[in-house]
Amino acid sequence: MTRTDVTTAAIALAERDGLDALTMRRLAAELGCAPMSLYTHVRNRDDLVDAIVARLIERLGLHEVAGESWQESVRRTLRAYRELAVALPRSFELLALAPYDTTPVAPHLATVIAGLERSGLRPEQARQILGIVDAYATGFLVVWARSRPEGRAAARGAAASGAPDAPEAGDLAGMRELATFDHGLEALIAGLDATLVQPA
Repeated sequence: MTRTDVTTAAIALAERDGLDALTMRRLAAELGCAPMSLYTHVRNRDDLVDAIVARLIERLGLHEVAGESWQESVRRTLRAYRELAVALPRSFELLALAPYDTTPVAPHLATVIAGLERSGLRPEQARQILGIVDAYATGFLVVWARSRPEGRAAARGAAASGAPDAPEAGDLAGMRELATFDHGLEALIAGLDATLVQPA
């Protein structure tokens, strides 16, 4: 068993049973080993979470594209986050809500900021823009990931009961569709370009 094996099993457990199920005891049961044997590979649950976050960052597959505008860089980065949220909706929350100063996150953000600077942004602009788009993506995608199964169940229940407010509920549910995320991203980029980047 390796640290990679432990991390892979942890992600699978979180996706199947939720983040509350991600305990060292449950993970050991998944791997068919004694809980103490896990500590050979991860120091504690916080270290396990760091390992998961590092794996998720790796899975994003982000790389700098020469000559790319900051707008395209932001689009590509946030689309990668969106795809990760779709693929691993429960584990995604560990990355989305991870503190900026943790070991796997800080180098990742520094790389993104450096890429934005090379696209023509000043350092303070790059930091501001990353902070704003990260807050947008985190808020939207975490809410989307948490409400996804419950939203579908509620919609099915309303349709089955013939409740008079079912159409309105369906319309409101559409506000959390991923197409809305994409529209919001374009509006956000346009607003940032107009208010933070373009000269007054």
